[in-house]
Amino acid sequence: MTPDADGAKTINSVDNAVRILDELLARETAGVTELGEAVGLSKATVHHYLTTLRRHGFVQQVDGTYRLGLRPLSYGGAAREREAVFQSGKEGVDRLAATTGETARLVVERNGYAVTLYQSSERPPEEIPTTLGTREDLHSTAAGKAMLAALDDSSLDGFLERGELTRHTRNTIVDPATLRAEIADVRSRGIAFDDNEQFEGVRCVSTPLVTDAGGLLGALSVSSSTANISDEIFEEEFPQALQNVAGVIEINTAYRGWVE
Repeated sequence: MTPDADGAKTINSVDNAVRILDELLARETAGVTELGEAVGLSKATVHHYLTTLRRHGFVQQVDGTYRLGLRPLSYGGAAREREAVFQSGKEGVDRLAATTGETARLVVERNGYAVTLYQSSERPPEEIPTTLGTREDLHSTAAGKAMLAALDDSSLDGFLERGELTRHTRNTIVDPATLRAEIADVRSRGIAFDDNEQFEGVRCVSTPLVTDAGGLLGALSVSSSTANISDEIFEEEFPQALQNVAGVIEINTAYRGWVE
């Protein structure tokens, strides 16, 4: 066992298995040698992990290489169905995509990442490099910044103090003081922007989803290829469309809580 960042003990073998799965998630297929180099384990050790994971349906072996199996679908699908904001928000996301003609997403914060819970798009899939389950840094995405803005000051301080902010593009904010000032602006206007900060050629707008008591539910966002939209649409039309739908999702989520 090894201590986690919060001091809790973790099981190395489980950590290693997750790292192997993460590598397969990032690749279409991979061989034992490639995976061993990626995770820093011997070929023999990786082979033992893959044999076990294959037995349980987490990976598949195809022509001497490995790829993700289908069993994770049952876990991910069940987890998503149990999220109240997914049940109350998916219709709004579909409506937002249809209204804007772009890609709309419902995003939640999990383990310090922005995770795509649901996505609906009117654009070709190659334009926006996100899909269900995509994990992104909070500081470099509109949805992430929207959720950071919904945190209390103590939680925001903890996030800013935990380590280096990764640069993804030349526009990514990597200075904590600059990010703090940006979050203050998001709190003021209720809208967060990502202008080529996570992916080159992609602009995003987002607004937080919160409970009546101010608790964070997630964020609603619209993403578009930079070439598709004008500054007016990006800065005025998308924010208005987002806030119209976000209000309905928040009300529907609260109603589900009352009746359940």
